[in-house]
Amino acid sequence: MNTVWTPNKTSPEINQLLHALSEEYPLKKDGPGSKIDFRKVEDTAILRVKKNANGFLVEYGGTAAAARGIGYVLSGMETEENLSFKTFGILLDCSRTGIITVEHFKRWLRRLALMGYNMAMLYTKDAYQLPGETYFGYMRGAYSMEEIREIDAYAAKLDIEIVASIQALGHLEPILRWKAYNEIKDTDNVLMVDEEKSYVLLEKMLKFWSDALGTRRIHLGMDETHDLGRGRFMDRNGYERPFDIYNRHLKKVCDICDKFSLKPMIWSDMYFRLGNKDQNYYDKNTVIPEDVKAAIDKRAELVYWDYYHRDEDFYTDYIQKHRALGNGPLMASGIWTWSRMWYDHEQTVATVKPCIDACRKTGVDKIIFTMWGDDGGYCEFDSAFAGMAWAADYAFNLKSNDERIEKFFQSVFKTSYRLQLDASELEITVFKEDGTPHYDIIAAAILWDDPLMGIIYHEYLFFDKNVWENTLASLRGTAEKLFSHRDDKNAGHINHAWNICDTLIKKLELRLRLLKAYTENDRAALLELKEKYIPDVINAIQSLNDSFREQWMRSYKSYGLEIMQIRLAGLCERYRETGRRIQEYLDGKTSSIHELELRPETKGLVDPRYRMTATGGWFI
Repeated sequence: MNTVWTPNKTSPEINQLLHALSEEYPLKKDGPGSKIDFRKVEDTAILRVKKNANGFLVEYGGTAAAARGIGYVLSGMETEENLSFKTFGILLDCSRTGIITVEHFKRWLRRLALMGYNMAMLYTKDAYQLPGETYFGYMRGAYSMEEIREIDAYAAKLDIEIVASIQALGHLEPILRWKAYNEIKDTDNVLMVDEEKSYVLLEKMLKFWSDALGTRRIHLGMDETHDLGRGRFMDRNGYERPFDIYNRHLKKVCDICDKFSLKPMIWSDMYFRLGNKDQNYYDKNTVIPEDVKAAIDKRAELVYWDYYHRDEDFYTDYIQKHRALGNGPLMASGIWTWSRMWYDHEQTVATVKPCIDACRKTGVDKIIFTMWGDDGGYCEFDSAFAGMAWAADYAFNLKSNDERIEKFFQSVFKTSYRLQLDASELEITVFKEDGTPHYDIIAAAILWDDPLMGIIYHEYLFFDKNVWENTLASLRGTAEKLFSHRDDKNAGHINHAWNICDTLIKKLELRLRLLKAYTENDRAALLELKEKYIPDVINAIQSLNDSFREQWMRSYKSYGLEIMQIRLAGLCERYRETGRRIQEYLDGKTSSIHELELRPETKGLVDPRYRMTATGGWFI
């Protein structure tokens, strides 16, 4: 049944909101159906949704509250909530291969609005077309000015602010890889500070975003510049205290922002990192000299990012430390997608909950949830809607309620919240007896692990000699939950999650059988592995490749897909090579399979990134 609103009884901004949402949801102006009326109240944080004889009344303070209220109406629920965060947003990584299409992002924006989000950042290191800069976003599917303006205009209908998140110092390896930028290169990923050509480029970058977006807020990044001033800068100028280089650069970039009336923000980590010898962002004993504090340009708002701590007190302490530095902070927590094949619910809830609690306690009213794509952006990012829905539910209520989220999620996302969490069990956290996390078994790490070398296989044995038997049992349980939903078009891409699970199970089963058969010199078992089990793994990888491609082409521009295809094709070839090695061993052409005889004394130092996992050789 349609939900109907009356345009001449509805404010212009809510009419506009409803028109945009009606592109996808059963919302109609006038006519038969359940009526929805709106009443604005003075308190901008208030949301009340009440049933009445004709349908629903939504009492709201701001447009974001009204939009979330519509989500409740679609789900047939009443509510009373407090949307106390003035900025409640997300950051989507569009720099690590996955460049979300304009149309798919519009779909995201409609869902963000219905959850109560009012800001979205697109993280674009170089993924935008800068006039006169051929290699800027080269072969990366970079956004045009027209595309960004289209996103911004659509978001405005939903009262969502689109904010650019770029890099103005470090993390610029995508452009610094090209010889065209050698003159402005300090190190492989850091710009040359004080070089005039660096600021010419930065002014072009800032002008692009000033022209593209209506907001004046812009995120300049400037995080993780660990080797600032230690490359060609030092060759030119000798050693200079990094604090001073950093502050001087920030002032120059803020001056450029002033030209375009932009209000900059930066990640805060380098102020804390440079104050201790290990460059540890979270070292509570870090020392930031008083002259450095005084020199921080107060035009830049500090953004405190923390995706790792599970105790509220740490966040509370660090929020106060940030306030002592000046402007801010805006809080950045994380919806865990990076180095993950599927959204990681356990990690998200365990870190977002204490972060939100600390923000409430300390009066921080601006928060974003980042979704990074480290190592190639291979997560099914739509799976992160479950995390966004949970975070919004917790932020706007005193506690979360899974039954409420399930009903809301089913109406807004047209699939089951519980099913998305079942798929999230692909990413496994193993706990100690005292309930604290011991280690994470990361799906991507298992996927990238070489069938002969087994770098990841060996590292995890450090934690528990039965780790792989336990992991197999867990993955089989997850696969069983997902199996019957594989062909359900309303299951939220569960077929892809099942393909991930199936591939991991087959990989681990093969590894365990292979080591056993080789150790026992069971030649019949080795032949069976070569003839049956290796082809089964290759077929599973190829099915995963197919569902991954479907996911990618649904969500992203075509650029970047090649990275996953190269990796998966390479993995298939390594399984074919394993079969060849087995056959050579059985034929007596070689006396051993050397890799299978290694029993290294590892230290549990798991790095899930492809380049650190797929081979013991060195490559980038």
